[in-house]
Amino acid sequence: MSAAHLLLRGLLEKSGGANEKGFLLVIDSEGLENLPEQMTTPKGVYRVHRIATELGLRHLLWRAKGAPLIAVMPEAVALQIQKAPDILRRAQDQRVHALTINDVLEAHLGVRVVGADAPYMQKLALEHVHKLGVMMSHRTLPTVIDRRLLTEMLVDVSVGERVRTQTPAQLLAAWVQEPPQWSLGVSQLVRDALLTMHGDDGRLLSWALAQPERRLRQLVIHGAILTVEVPELGKPVWGPLWQAATEPPLEMDRRILRRVLTRLAEDTLAILGDLATPLLDEADRIGRECLLPAQLQTSHVLPLAFASRCHALAKQAADGKAISLAEISWLTAHRSANINRVSLAVLVAMGRLSRYLDQPFTPSTDILAQVQDYQRNGAFADLAILQLRRALASSAAHHAEAKSVLTAAYARRERENQQFAAALAAGYEAALHHTGLTPLHRLWKRTVAPVWQQDPGARLFLVVLDGCSYPVFLELLHALSQDNTFPIGIRPDADGRVAGIPALSPLPTITSHARGAIFLGELPQDPLAAETVFRDEQEAKTDKARFNQNKALERRNRRLFLKADLADGGQALLAALADESLDVVAAVFNAVDDQIGSVNTGSTVRLSPEDISAFKPSLQVALKSRRKILVTADHGHSPYVENKLRVGAGKGAPRFLPLGKNAAPDSFIEIDLGGLGGPPERRAFAWRSGAYLGSPQVGFHGGCSLEEMVVPLAWLERDGLHADEPAWWFGQGSVVEPVPPPRPVELPIETPSDKLPTAPKPQLTLFNPAERADALPLPPELLAKLGNDEKSVLVLLRENGSARASELAERLRKNPGRLNGLMVTLKRALHASGHTLFTDEKLPSGETMYRYQGKDR
Repeated sequence: MSAAHLLLRGLLEKSGGANEKGFLLVIDSEGLENLPEQMTTPKGVYRVHRIATELGLRHLLWRAKGAPLIAVMPEAVALQIQKAPDILRRAQDQRVHALTINDVLEAHLGVRVVGADAPYMQKLALEHVHKLGVMMSHRTLPTVIDRRLLTEMLVDVSVGERVRTQTPAQLLAAWVQEPPQWSLGVSQLVRDALLTMHGDDGRLLSWALAQPERRLRQLVIHGAILTVEVPELGKPVWGPLWQAATEPPLEMDRRILRRVLTRLAEDTLAILGDLATPLLDEADRIGRECLLPAQLQTSHVLPLAFASRCHALAKQAADGKAISLAEISWLTAHRSANINRVSLAVLVAMGRLSRYLDQPFTPSTDILAQVQDYQRNGAFADLAILQLRRALASSAAHHAEAKSVLTAAYARRERENQQFAAALAAGYEAALHHTGLTPLHRLWKRTVAPVWQQDPGARLFLVVLDGCSYPVFLELLHALSQDNTFPIGIRPDADGRVAGIPALSPLPTITSHARGAIFLGELPQDPLAAETVFRDEQEAKTDKARFNQNKALERRNRRLFLKADLADGGQALLAALADESLDVVAAVFNAVDDQIGSVNTGSTVRLSPEDISAFKPSLQVALKSRRKILVTADHGHSPYVENKLRVGAGKGAPRFLPLGKNAAPDSFIEIDLGGLGGPPERRAFAWRSGAYLGSPQVGFHGGCSLEEMVVPLAWLERDGLHADEPAWWFGQGSVVEPVPPPRPVELPIETPSDKLPTAPKPQLTLFNPAERADALPLPPELLAKLGNDEKSVLVLLRENGSARASELAERLRKNPGRLNGLMVTLKRALHASGHTLFTDEKLPSGETMYRYQGKDR
C-alpha cells in the first residue's frame, strides 16, 4: 500500500469515516505525489481526483452525482473554496482537510510520531522522509517516535552517525580541522541534538557551532589557557566564554564550565597531536599577555609552561640546587613531554646528577668501602653523565646550565678518584688483595671455586667484556633484564640486594696485563704490550696459552673464544656451550673496547645487548644448557671529556707512563706496584677522569681511576634483576621531596536539596585490594612479610592480567617514580623465595608495563 493511500485513508477516518456518498476535500502536500485512482472502503469505492480550479471541482461533483470521491487540490484553490459555503456544507466534516507533518511521517514510518513540531525539524523530516523510512526498516519499531528519537534519526540521515557515536573531543578535533558547512536547519538540528547526546560537553559544542569558523578554535585555545592552576582568572583568559557562560545554551556556573572546558580541550589536543600546534601557539600568546610567568608555569598543557619550567629547573640545577623527582614527574606528565623528549631527557639526567651532588661526600680510607660506594653511587653518576651528554647531543637548549652541572659532577668524581688513588699509593698490594675484594687474578679461587665446592659438576660460561666500564655494564644489564621474552639479570644476595661482586682490575689497566690475569689465574710477569700490538699480534696466542696454563681449572676441559673465533657470528661458540663435554667455556667480546679505541670523540659509548655479536644468544644458550654464567671485564675506561685534559704527548698508553727520575705530571699519581705489574720501575697512573697522554679517542684506560679499576663481576641467571639504583636516582636521599600542590578542585554547586545531612558511609574492604591477598599463590609466611602496597599490587595484577605503572600508581595513590622502586623491591623479595608472579617491560612511550604470570591455586 502506497504512502498516499495510507494518508488518504487516515484523513478519511479523521473526517468521520467512509460513507456511501459524499466527498472529501484535501490540500495537496508532501506524500500525495502519486495518487491512487480509487480507494475501496466497506461503505463504497472512493474515486481519487486531482483538481486545479474551483470550477473544475464543481464539474467533478456534478458528474459524480453523489458518488463518494476524494478531491486533492492546491492550497490556493482550497482558499477559494473556503469562500464557497455551498461546497463546504456538503463536504465531509464541512472543511478542507490538510495533512500534518506527523501524518506524513506516520504513514512512511508505520508508527506514531509526536515530535515534529519545530519548523526546521518539519522541513528536514519531509526532506529526508524516505531515508527515515529505510532507517526504520532496519530496526525494531518503537511504540512511538518522540522528539528525542526523531532528532537522533534526523541527525544520522543529515550529517552521519558520528555526531551520535563519537566522543565530544573527537567531534571537536574533526570540526576544528574542517569547520562544518551546514544549512541553518541542519546546524540547528545538530546543536539541539548535542545538548541531549553529550551533556555539558554538548552544550559547549552547541555554543561553538553557532559560529563554527571562530568559536570551535576558541574552545580549544581558551580551554588550554584555563588549565593553569590559578583559582580566579580574568575575562581576557576566558575570552568570549566569559559572557557565554550566562547565556543559552551554556547557562553554567563558571567553576563547572571551567572543569568541563579544560577536560574537553585536553582530550581534543591529545587527539589532534601535532596538528594542535597552531592552537597552542595562540594559547601561549594569550597566556603570555594575560598571565604572570609564575601562573603560566602551572599549566600541564601549554608548551610555553613546559619550556618555562624546564628553563627554571635547569637554572636551579646549575645554581647547585637539586631537582626533585616530583618536579621531573610534573614534566613527564605534561602534554608537551612527548614532543619535547630531548629537552626532557636533558632535565632527567641533570636532575639525577643534581641529586647525586646533593649527597654529602664522606671521605674514607677503607678501599672496600670506596669500591662499594662507586658500585652503588659513583658508577650511576657516571651513567647519568653519559645520559646527559647523549641528550645534549640532540638538544639545542640548556647547554650552559648542563655544563655547570657536568663540571660539578666531574669535580665530585675527581675527589672520589683522588681519594681512591691515594689509598692505592699507600699500599697497592694490600689494597688489591683487601678482604672482601676480588682482584681479577683471584677470580677463580674466590668466586668460582666455592661454586665447584658445592656442585663439582657445574659447568661454567665465563663472559669477558673487553674494556667495559661499570656504567656501561649497568646499561647492558638493565637492557637484558627488560627483555620480556628471556629476562636475564643478577642473582640477589642473602640480604636481597642486587649488586655485583666488588672486583678490581690490576694496574696498569691494559688488556695484555688485565686479561692475562683473568685467564692465567695469576698476575702475569711479562712486558706491558701496547694495546694495538697485543691485539694484532699476540692476543690469540697469549690468552689461549695462559688459559690452558690456569692451575685453578685443574683438569677441567676448557675452550676460549676470542674476537677472531666469533667471526662466524658465534656459531662455534653456541655449539661449544651446548657441548656437555666442555666444563668451562670462556668468550671475550670486544665491542666496548673497539668503540673506545675510536677517534670519534664526538660520540659516547652506547651499546645494547643486541649490538654485540653473539653476546645475547650465547647467554640464552648457556642458560638453556644449564651452565652457570659469570660476567666480568678485563678493565674499564675513562671517557673523553675535552682536549684541555691532555697532559702530554705520550708514546704508549694514554693513562700511565714510566717516570724514570721525573715527577708525576698533573692529574697523575705515582704508585709502587711492587713487581705486580710488569717490569719493576717507577710509574705514574692517571686518576682524573678524562686526563690522557697522546691523541684523543672516545675512551682511555691504563690509569687508576675508579671507572677503570672497578670492573663488573656478577653471576647472571634467568629471571634475574638489574642492579639496585641508588636512592637519589629515583629522587630520594637527602633531598626533601616537596609534595606537588594538588590541582584546585572546586566544590560542586549545591542546591537546597543537596544540603540535606547524610549519614557517613562505612569503609568497604572492596576498595582495599590487599584484603584479597589470600587468593594469591603464595605461602602464608611470605604473605606475612609483604606490605599492604605490595599485596595490593599483586592482587591488582592478578585480577586485571596487566597494568601500567601509572595505573598502579593511581590506584595506590603513589608517585609513579616511587612505584618503580616498590616493584623492584617486590620482585626481589619474590625472587628470593623462588616465586615469579609478574614480569615488567618497557613500552615505546617509556612507561613500564607489568604482566601477571602466577599460577593460581
